[in-house]
Amino acid sequence: KKVNLGVGAYRTDECQPWVLPVVRKVEKMIADDHSLNHEYLPILGLPEFRSSASRIALGEDSPAIKDNRVGAVQCLGGTGALKIGAVFLRRWYNGTDNTKTPVYVSAPTWENHNAVFSNAGFEDIRPYKYWDAGKRGLDLAGFLGDLENAPDHSIFVLHACAHNPTGTDPTQDQWKQIADVMKRKNLFAFFDS
Repeated sequence: KKVNLGVGAYRTDECQPWVLPVVRKVEKMIADDHSLNHEYLPILGLPEFRSSASRIALGEDSPAIKDNRVGAVQCLGGTGALKIGAVFLRRWYNGTDNTKTPVYVSAPTWENHNAVFSNAGFEDIRPYKYWDAGKRGLDLAGFLGDLENAPDHSIFVLHACAHNPTGTDPTQDQWKQIADVMKRKNLFAFFDS
């Protein structure tokens, strides 16, 4: 069987949604669990979900988790989550109501990135090199060069995996190189996952 991953979601050859079997199984388990209800979640989201997501993202041995320095909020997904994050950054990152901080999005990118950050009030949205069409792969040298040349405290929109629209991800070694430059330059990594 073939699955079309080019549209940002699992689709069949007939362009119909394809749901992973494990998702169907979990949906059935949830539907059959009578201990679950439809109460509203706490304002910050389900505490167990937030702590589990933080451990997955940062690692069980994260000093930030051990020192109780991690904050997490459960919110809607997709574009809505990007919008909430973009507005939060505009209001509180690098000064209050800072619309001048550069926001870098990959070239190419999912077009919503430009619109979301622009609509959140950011005035300086720039591309960073990501795709090398000749190599049909990651332009690591260009990417690292753009990180080096970015003003300190710039925001970089990164894809945690399955870069949209190329599908190309950095290797673990490449991620380490990217992280080293970002840390040294005090750049802010905003992950769209």
